[in-house]
Amino acid sequence: MAKKILLVDDDPHIVQLLKTRLLASQYEIVTASNGEEGYEKLKVESPDLVLLDVLMPQMDGYAFVLRMKEDNFLSRTPVIMLTAKDNMKDLFEMEGVSDYIVKPFQAADLLKKIEMVLKKRSA
Repeated sequence: MAKKILLVDDDPHIVQLLKTRLLASQYEIVTASNGEEGYEKLKVESPDLVLLDVLMPQMDGYAFVLRMKEDNFLSRTPVIMLTAKDNMKDLFEMEGVSDYIVKPFQAADLLKKIEMVLKKRSA
């Protein structure tokens, strides 16, 4: 059974590019264009992983992660943050984010991170 990834990003071009690449890598993809929509889909879809943009309308990535941490079930879902800022590692670790990648990035690098995070989760 394919692993399900929730992709939350407000940039339709990034969503389409990542969705195409992730589908080609045999992942099931659910998308959301803002944090509120993404959080609702997180509760309904129970993804294996969340790819989450930091800067978005309605609810940013930080608020999304903080809200996840309030729910014992949802807080177990690993998150990879998509960010334009390179110096965020300490903050992401403090918030319990599994990993992050700096935009712009190569799809192959993101796929490696996804595989590593999913492998850790099933170990």
